Amino acid sequence: MKVGHTPARSGLLSLVLLVACSAGPRTVAIAPPDGPRGAPPATTSQPATPPPPEAPARAEFDPVPQGITAGGVKQLCDDHLRAAEEHLAAIRALRGAPPEKLTYAATLGRFDDAVLEVNSAGDFPYLMGVAHPDAAVREAARLCEPKVDRFTTAMWLDADLAAVLQAYAQTGEAREALKGERARLLSDVLRDFRRNGLSLPPDRQQRLRDVNEQITRIGQEFMANLSASTGSIEIAPASLQGLPKEYVAKHPPKPNGKVEISTDYPDFFPFVTYAKDRKAALDLYVLFTNRGGEKNVKLLERLLALRSEKARMLGYKSWADYAIEPRMAKTSGAVRAFLDQVKAALKEPAKAEFAELMKEHVRLGGKPTDRLPPSERYFLEDRVRASKYQFDSQALSAYLEIGAVKQGLMGITARMYGLEYREVPANAWHPDVTAYEVSSDGKTIGKFYLDLYSRPDKYKHAAMFAVRTAKRLADGSWQTPVAALECNFPKPGAQPALMSHEDVVTFFHEFGHVLHHLLTRSELASYSGTSTVRDFVEAPSQMFEEWAWSREVLDLFAKHHATGARIPDDLFQAMTRARGFGRALATQRQLTLASIDLELHTREPGFDTTLVVEQAQRANESFVFVKGTHLQSSFGHLITYDAGYYGYQWALSLSRDVLTRFKQEGLLNPAVARAFRDEVLAKGGGVEAGDLVTRFLGRPPSHNAYLAYLQGKE
Repeated sequence: MKVGHTPARSGLLSLVLLVACSAGPRTVAIAPPDGPRGAPPATTSQPATPPPPEAPARAEFDPVPQGITAGGVKQLCDDHLRAAEEHLAAIRALRGAPPEKLTYAATLGRFDDAVLEVNSAGDFPYLMGVAHPDAAVREAARLCEPKVDRFTTAMWLDADLAAVLQAYAQTGEAREALKGERARLLSDVLRDFRRNGLSLPPDRQQRLRDVNEQITRIGQEFMANLSASTGSIEIAPASLQGLPKEYVAKHPPKPNGKVEISTDYPDFFPFVTYAKDRKAALDLYVLFTNRGGEKNVKLLERLLALRSEKARMLGYKSWADYAIEPRMAKTSGAVRAFLDQVKAALKEPAKAEFAELMKEHVRLGGKPTDRLPPSERYFLEDRVRASKYQFDSQALSAYLEIGAVKQGLMGITARMYGLEYREVPANAWHPDVTAYEVSSDGKTIGKFYLDLYSRPDKYKHAAMFAVRTAKRLADGSWQTPVAALECNFPKPGAQPALMSHEDVVTFFHEFGHVLHHLLTRSELASYSGTSTVRDFVEAPSQMFEEWAWSREVLDLFAKHHATGARIPDDLFQAMTRARGFGRALATQRQLTLASIDLELHTREPGFDTTLVVEQAQRANESFVFVKGTHLQSSFGHLITYDAGYYGYQWALSLSRDVLTRFKQEGLLNPAVARAFRDEVLAKGGGVEAGDLVTRFLGRPPSHNAYLAYLQGKE
């Protein structure tokens, strides 16, 4: 499972769900590999949530040693799909059996066992397909996803399997004794048989199988093209003026006297933000936007036609209507209404922000009549923050060395949730990867891998990937979860690896997904960790971004890389004052992306996708559309979130609402963190997302906090 940029699966089998105080820290125990375990954090008056009790020791499933070779990753996929089929065959064999034979363990429980095996088959190969440095392993890993899709398609179209589960639903046990997430699982499984075409006639079922295979294949090709697509410009050394000295040092002239700047994140974002050569910045922006090329535009248009065909085949007007039905929003109409509400709230704040940018543009020599491309947003916002708010983002980076940030992030989460981290030998897919065991109350509850630095042919964004799914196994033992975090941060070397504050916020966000995965207590693989609805899954991580803006939190780790001094008061205050500036324009950009996603998946196929992109940008943004660009070719969420990108805004609204309690009672308050762990993170997808928020806040969720935040009234 991947969260951050996540591929969607229909219904349950969304296994690859395709981006700080003076009181003193409670230090996190991070020992070197094979070193001594440090003392656990001090206990509070109430114990942290214990992991489910362990049965006698058993051999743990660990996909990493096996899955990092081409042969091993293939065997990993095939073996676990075979095990999943054995579970399904055992359920099928009960067709026509008397009711007393149709127990939870023999039917629905065994179905969840099959879900676990399918996750085990597909999760780690998906990660290796985008992160392994060896092309042969990546290609072998990518062969797994079509196998998994064929398996799950056949499963949902299996009349014998469905008949047994439907018969179980009529038993007294199911009607009277099934409670909680088990009852939810039964309801969701029966729903998803319908949503996946079980009632279609045989010829239409075969067409559905073909369509599903094509959708998977095209999506893989699109993402592979995007991962391999790295453009670059060559500029004179003088065009580096404005860039941090560390950036300049890492970009010496080539033998031809030119400097090469690529579209990879560590190159792209600093350049468009700081370079005074704005023509070069625009040239790089065009290359960045057009990653994937015309080939991806054509692939996307084929994919949209297939999704539309599948939706109509299943009785839905559009793919958006089909995809949104099981989520919190329920309908595309509700999504449009929400996006319109956000758009209205942004109107005046965005107008005021854009006026400030134009004023700065004119001050720098531009004309008041110039139409600004999107590449100017980061640059002009940074200049306004520097001139109006006296905020120097480059100066702040000197306090954000990546090693210190990593240690600080672990220390903060250990303090909040009563955790201990211990570095262990990674023995992973690349030498840069590190691994950590996570303990709570002296018991190991999970493990995660950090793959933080950019490299060729690696996933280009930041995301959490599931490596192993947590579940209560049939023998009563508890399989602990394992996660991997893929990022593209600067790598330590001859120069210090200094992060932008934006990168720090991203790190906190993605680590929030790691915690969501690791702190699960759901007994079912179907609802483990981040296996929740798409328009909620980002909320816990978006909320955790706030910690990266807190003085209390930053003081725990943000020290000058050379002097050890904390962030000066004037710099922190300038950052705080400048924070709100650009929020409305940034949210407009998010509305553009959400609108592109929704429109592409609502319209009848055959339209010009580039025209839809242009129309969405003109309708939602203050910046001009750049002719010759085709954002859809590099918009990976169109493959992975398909009609779900609105979920970032929806979840952000929920996150601002949840944050109100933390702000009232303290960001580092362990009692509030424990309540959040127990009522939200631990539940996974086993409880309605709205109910999770209601339990934590003591009231139903509301958009009011988010709308106030957007308008600067918070």
